[in-house]
Amino acid sequence: MLPLVVAAPAAATAVAVDAPPPPADLDAPARLRSGIVLGLSLGAGLGAASGYPNNAVEIGDPSYYSSSGWMPGTSETVVAMGALTDYLSFGFTFTHAIFKNGDWRSNGSAGGLRLEVFPLVRLYPRLEGLGLLAQFGIGGASLTSTRPGVPEAEGTQSFVAAGAFYEWSFGRFIGGHLGAGPSLEYDAVWSQPFERHGLMASARLVFYGGP
Repeated sequence: MLPLVVAAPAAATAVAVDAPPPPADLDAPARLRSGIVLGLSLGAGLGAASGYPNNAVEIGDPSYYSSSGWMPGTSETVVAMGALTDYLSFGFTFTHAIFKNGDWRSNGSAGGLRLEVFPLVRLYPRLEGLGLLAQFGIGGASLTSTRPGVPEAEGTQSFVAAGAFYEWSFGRFIGGHLGAGPSLEYDAVWSQPFERHGLMASARLVFYGGP
């Protein structure tokens, strides 16, 4: 009986040694994105604005209400973030957009926080460049008309955006690398006297400071 008792721990140890290693988890070292993130997006799309002058007496009075309908326009967005992991970047953003047609022009800027998530990095590596974005902040915008006598609408308001993009990595640059690809996002700004909505398709270029 003694040999059997002595052999038992050895058998248990062999099972532990031969067990498969645990799968890689989300804490694995970054291999795609790390360091500082600096980016620029240039876009084009459609936007619409409406509201009242930023005057408490005129807000809610239909005679001071202006609405543009949908207008074509362009936008520029710059970002300064940190890549916390392969699948998460977080930092700051600033966006400027202009929409106009023959009768209306809307000019606006906003700044705030930006979050980028790459949900398929571990689940489906073939689409590791697919990202989702969200932005939150505050800004100001206005709506003016080329027709005389039409009141200007304006306001300082909250700003949110959500969208998706795809990123291909390429090149080496001062210790980091570059990424580029298309982006599609929906933006909205609103306050008591004014609101504006936009749908933009953009080209995105970004620099990652890490390897």
